[in-house]
Amino acid sequence: MVGEAWKKFIAGDDQSFAVLYHAYFSVLFAYALKLGFDKETCKDAIQDIFFKIYVSKKKLTHIQHIEFYLIRSLKNHLFDLHHDEHKIQEINYLDIFVENEKNIVEQIIDKEKETALKHEVSHLLQNLPARQRKIIHYRYEFNLSYVEIGAIMHLSADAVKKNLYRALKKMKDTSTTSTNYILTYLFTILS
Repeated sequence: MVGEAWKKFIAGDDQSFAVLYHAYFSVLFAYALKLGFDKETCKDAIQDIFFKIYVSKKKLTHIQHIEFYLIRSLKNHLFDLHHDEHKIQEINYLDIFVENEKNIVEQIIDKEKETALKHEVSHLLQNLPARQRKIIHYRYEFNLSYVEIGAIMHLSADAVKKNLYRALKKMKDTSTTSTNYILTYLFTILS
């Protein structure tokens, strides 16, 4: 009877389509559940398969065993749905947004830290004598050697180095932990 319904449907009898649907729905549903899919996904997939058959019946005249064709089509469709669902979960746009948001927040925090650090260094420099401020300025902003700074300031290279050491030590002793690591680094360069 089902084989006859298939032949009639392919020949153009749309009423035979309902016979096919009712004859195979429970078999396909049980098969889909056995594959491990939830009830709603199974029902939707079966609907999709039958819709595809209905709209492309002219291309399916070569199908002899409709039950095998339906089971294979359902299995392929379910695995395609499963694959697509996992692909969507892998590309979670909320995660991308959160990641970008973190980057923006980190940039703001870095900018704030940099501004606070510059302010503190500026404050520490203001507490130094003018000579020591000039030496730091020449050394770290203009990257001049001790000899070059000494020539400009009429000091020996050793005197420049001692003044720079004293300035950095004073800054380090009065600094907070945020600038302390920079000053420690500068001390290691002097040594």
